[in-house]
Amino acid sequence: MRALSNMKISYRIFLLASIAFLGLAVNAGIFMVQRSLDADYRQKTERFAELSREMAGFRTDLLENRRREKDFLLRKDEQSQQAFDKAADQANQALSRLANGVDPDMRDAVASIAVGYKTYVDATHGLFEKNRDLGLTPDQGLEGAMRKAVHNIEAVVKSVEARDLLISVLTLRRHEKDFILRRDPKYIGQHATEAEKLLSIAQEQLAAEQMATVKASLDAYAQAFARYAAVVVEEEALRQAASGTFSELDPLVVDATKRLDEARLATRAEGDAAAARNMNMVILAGSLTAVLLALAVFVIGRSISRPIIGITAAMRRLSGGDADFEVQGVERRDEIGDMASALEVFRQAALTNIRLEREAAEARSRAEADRIRMQQEAEAAAQQRLIEATSALAEGLSRLAAGDLAFELPLPFSPDFEQLRHDLNQAVRQLGNVMRDISESASIIDGGSAEVSSSAGDLAQRTERQAAALEQTAAALDEITVNVANASKRAEEARNVAQQATSSAVRSAQVVSSAVDAMQRIEDSSSQISSIIGVIDEIAFQTNLLALNAGVEAARAGEAGKGFAVVAQEVRELAQRSANAAREIKGLIRNSGEQVQGGVKLVRDTGDALRGIGDLVASINRHMDAIATASREQSTGLAEVNAAVNQMDQVTQRNAAMVEEASAASATLANEANRLRLLISAFRLEGDKQSGARATARPSGSVPATSRAA
Repeated sequence: MRALSNMKISYRIFLLASIAFLGLAVNAGIFMVQRSLDADYRQKTERFAELSREMAGFRTDLLENRRREKDFLLRKDEQSQQAFDKAADQANQALSRLANGVDPDMRDAVASIAVGYKTYVDATHGLFEKNRDLGLTPDQGLEGAMRKAVHNIEAVVKSVEARDLLISVLTLRRHEKDFILRRDPKYIGQHATEAEKLLSIAQEQLAAEQMATVKASLDAYAQAFARYAAVVVEEEALRQAASGTFSELDPLVVDATKRLDEARLATRAEGDAAAARNMNMVILAGSLTAVLLALAVFVIGRSISRPIIGITAAMRRLSGGDADFEVQGVERRDEIGDMASALEVFRQAALTNIRLEREAAEARSRAEADRIRMQQEAEAAAQQRLIEATSALAEGLSRLAAGDLAFELPLPFSPDFEQLRHDLNQAVRQLGNVMRDISESASIIDGGSAEVSSSAGDLAQRTERQAAALEQTAAALDEITVNVANASKRAEEARNVAQQATSSAVRSAQVVSSAVDAMQRIEDSSSQISSIIGVIDEIAFQTNLLALNAGVEAARAGEAGKGFAVVAQEVRELAQRSANAAREIKGLIRNSGEQVQGGVKLVRDTGDALRGIGDLVASINRHMDAIATASREQSTGLAEVNAAVNQMDQVTQRNAAMVEEASAASATLANEANRLRLLISAFRLEGDKQSGARATARPSGSVPATSRAA
């Protein structure tokens, strides 16, 4: 299993296909050997069958020779001899083919048959010649000569009307016919005795001229009969020789035919035994191939499916946001190891993203807290400015209502109240101008001097308070500037982290794309395997068709093809099992392809999710850039405000010194004004009564007014 994990999936599939092809090659080799052996045994069987048919044909020709021999002896016609010669030619051709086709152990038997057949044919041909000498018809040959001679004797005997002579001639003819019919040698002696008797009677009853004719004819007849009898004896001997040769030849032919049949049956039995052995080998090889193929499919399937199932489960956990697990199979050196390594990269990227998201969330939380705090501080400062503005306005209005025209609101208000401060100050200044116009009078100068003295003291106190407030404001602005600088720095760091997260997301997307390509290659390999299994299925189908055709041909052969029909049926069943196994393997590969497609979809979904994460990280990066820019601008603005406040603090310090100097000058002016009031009080002006009352009341009330202001 360790070796398989380090082997490429394509190599494993090639190993599986090699086992299948090896099994098919072994079965095909055994089948081809069986076909070759069947062809050899069938050729031998057909050769023995052909030789047996040749021997049977020879025996038929031999019987035909025998029948034509009998026909010739019975009918005495040339057609029978011609038929005999034709059958003899066919028989000789059959013997020639047998001599060339039989095994060496039967060549002696065929040679003996050929010698016996030649003896039989020669004897029969001699028999034909002897019968031709005897005469095929009553008018031919020796029988014709005897008939002609005896007819001459009968003519002479009839002319003389000699009764004894006629009886002797008839008796002579009867002995002739008896010999011809029975071929008994005793009739030869009786025929000779009767011939002598006939000659004796003729000498007694015939004239000399007639006697000469009868004697000449009787001599010719006797000689012809003697030759006829001799030829008949020879012909009978040839008959016996032909019959004896045939009787000896036929058992040889029957025995040779039996031996050929036995050889044919033995060859068929040997072929059937070889076919059975080869079929057992085919079944054994097919079984071993099926077992090895099933074992290889199981082992290789588990070596592919188990790690893929584990990776799929890990991908589901990773897609669900759970990265706290260990990826199995990273050490493998196959495609699954590449997938596991890619998944490990995804997991590490997910862990990095989770950490970055956690840090970004913390940074956002800190930034939000700083923003809320700064907003609260800004609102508090605005509220404080509003309170200060309303307090200053209330105080100014109270002093204005009390007749204090020497005051001014120096502290700037918020932009909403700044115009009101300017208007109030402008109104007070205009009223002061009016009062300065009135100060031409003595009471105005006296009152103005007192008010200036009082205002100078109040201004000194307020200037001191303003300087202290400016110092506090400067310190607060320093703290705000430091906080804003820190926030800007953290925003810059968060932006860098977001950029790193964006780069990691891009690399993760590239790794996901590589994983998708790897899964696609796995899917292509599965398709190729499916095509190879389809070819195996087609081969099994063609083998099934060939076995079916062989079974049909064996059925046509009848009894002789039963053994081959059994072999064809076994081959057909084996081809069917091979087709079923190929379909099962194809189904398994189809399921693996579907699982791989599911894995591709999951990896693509993971890639889409990572691209979404990358887009979100990029958006966060843009927001962090905006926050960093705003923080830098705010830090710059606060630095400028801090500088302005520090400058105002310095100016206020200088104003405080000037107020102290003005306070001293006011005291001097008050003394001079008091003297002027004393001088003016001597004058009566319009509204003197009121002015005098106010001037009389002011010395006692000027100091409390200053105290209240303080």
